[in-house]
Amino acid sequence: MSWFRFTYSQFLLSQRVYWRDLGFALTGALLPLGLSLAYTVSRHGEGEIAGFDTGVYLLPGFIGFVLLWIVYNVINSAATRRDRLVYKRLRGTPLPDTAILAGEAASGSVTSMIQVAILIVAGAVAIDAPMPRNPLLLLVGIVLGALAFSLLAIGLSGLLPSGEVSTWIVTPVILLMMMTSGIAMPISSLPGWAQHIAPYLPSSPVVEIVRTAYLGRDFASDPAASDHLATVGFVASFQACAAPIGLLCAWMGLSFSMGKRFFRWDPRRSA
Repeated sequence: MSWFRFTYSQFLLSQRVYWRDLGFALTGALLPLGLSLAYTVSRHGEGEIAGFDTGVYLLPGFIGFVLLWIVYNVINSAATRRDRLVYKRLRGTPLPDTAILAGEAASGSVTSMIQVAILIVAGAVAIDAPMPRNPLLLLVGIVLGALAFSLLAIGLSGLLPSGEVSTWIVTPVILLMMMTSGIAMPISSLPGWAQHIAPYLPSSPVVEIVRTAYLGRDFASDPAASDHLATVGFVASFQACAAPIGLLCAWMGLSFSMGKRFFRWDPRRSA
């Protein structure tokens, strides 16, 4: 129980520091949510994708997008606090290293979790989207996605030269994963080179799991398919998502190894 208390304390500290930098905090809180709502609502009623209203099809994709923004929150916080010697001071306290990192990951994820809830409610109200067909699978996809993106951000943060340039580096990465993960269009609509790499990016399995759970169709077994998708029940949807769940677990393992290898508690170079 002490570890959980330490982690919760670190979470509260991270949230306090996060909201003090209002410009950075509002970017992470409002930009992904605003883009998701604007794009989803504006496309409502504009034809169909994969047999669904365009807005309804896009909604679970943009749930994956706001989860992807965890990378932005965590990686910028980690790089900035490393440069400001916050981590070095925290390591002089009784806080275990794992509690510090878990608190940082939870703090960077909580905003996206709130955004997911807002999108689900707003989708039902604004575009008459159905409620998720498989809420348990949806929860699995959201939790695994948050874990994968948090670990990836922690692993990559050690490679960044400084907190000042972290935003410039991570934003194009987020945009690349957004454009090639099927968030806004079927993978079959992407250019040929993107179709080859898209299924292996960490954002793609999150979108596949969330969309399958939300719409009750198999978007996971063949991500390149755009029509004639099989309807899946509760058990079959888990079976269909076995491959993307396994891929997410592989990304978590890789990201954990990167964190052990590259994460730094001290600035990369002295002032």
